[in-house]
Amino acid sequence: MFNSGVLDVVIGLVFIYLLYSLLATIIQEIISSLFSFRAKVLERAVVRMLEDETHRKSRIRGALSLFKKSGHGGEKGTPSWEFYDHPLIKFLGENKRSCKPSYINRETFSKVLLDLMRGDGVRPGDDIRPLVQKALDESRMITGNAPIGPETLRYLRSIWTDAQGDVEKFREYLENWFDETMDRASGWYKKNVQFILFFIGLTMAVIFNVDTIRIVSKLEKDPKLREQLVQQADAFVKANPDLDRQILAQEQELEALNAQLGQGNLPPAAADSLKNIAEGDSLTLARYKQMEALRDKLMVQADSLINNDIGKANDILGLGLNNLDCARWDWGCFFKSLLGWIITALALSLGAPFWFDMLNKLMKVRSSIPSGSQDEKQKQQASQTPKVKRVG
Repeated sequence: MFNSGVLDVVIGLVFIYLLYSLLATIIQEIISSLFSFRAKVLERAVVRMLEDETHRKSRIRGALSLFKKSGHGGEKGTPSWEFYDHPLIKFLGENKRSCKPSYINRETFSKVLLDLMRGDGVRPGDDIRPLVQKALDESRMITGNAPIGPETLRYLRSIWTDAQGDVEKFREYLENWFDETMDRASGWYKKNVQFILFFIGLTMAVIFNVDTIRIVSKLEKDPKLREQLVQQADAFVKANPDLDRQILAQEQELEALNAQLGQGNLPPAAADSLKNIAEGDSLTLARYKQMEALRDKLMVQADSLINNDIGKANDILGLGLNNLDCARWDWGCFFKSLLGWIITALALSLGAPFWFDMLNKLMKVRSSIPSGSQDEKQKQQASQTPKVKRVG
């Protein structure tokens, strides 16, 4: 059976991880929208598809590249350059050449790639099959005369053969290729975000002095402290029974907004809120206002979290750099705190849904334990045992 004191320590620590993971996730979403992370990962995926890119960046370089200014989609004169220069792609982003769409659907990808392969001189009713064959034979896109890399060419020739020269089947194979690559790109995005979450978590751990080692030590020594934190955790879980679904819904809302804006459309709610925009205003203004509204919403959530739940937990545990126990120039204490901060950052990088699920399970285990824990019963029995008075 679990010792209730140990279980309460774990619950308190997991609750702290959950609160700060929520804050880290909000900050990460704000940063993602400001730096267009999704658009840059999409650009990386398209360049990888069309440019025979086989060099893999390290996790650190891959994450840092998301903060760089976006390029044009590869070097000039390459298929990826021509891809992003296509009007259908160019005008899905903002009105700057460096701003890319965050979302492209499979039909758009196949349409643009076929346009590049057949060239601009096609008229209604023309058979584009010979033009596609010519592009594959000459190893170049007819539009822009961009050379096709050997690996990309090999794959395009393979699916063209599988399609038996049928343009519609070829289009379908292109769309399947795009879907498979986007599945991998989604994994790249999650890995990069997890890496960024670590540094966000480390920054917060230092600013708020969320030292895992120190927190565990405090909770072990003070039963009242444990009880206060467990009560707050219990109240939080009861007040937010669907928190994991809310987090997922918010992520999906952001992705849906990027997708619909990428198609040149606004969600109904966004369209209603923009009724007063003059007809001459561009979609860029609409996108800016909608993204601004989303960032404001996330900022309000972060402010509420800091002032309410995190604020209460910090007061209970005495967190904050003002409460750092280390004396000046006590390097041993500092490195111990640094280790505690790093452990916290690693925990926060796992994400809020993980810690919410963990907290729910722990609270269920705690509720299944009888009200009087085993060690408390032993203490009570010891206090009731009559003492034998020694004579002599």
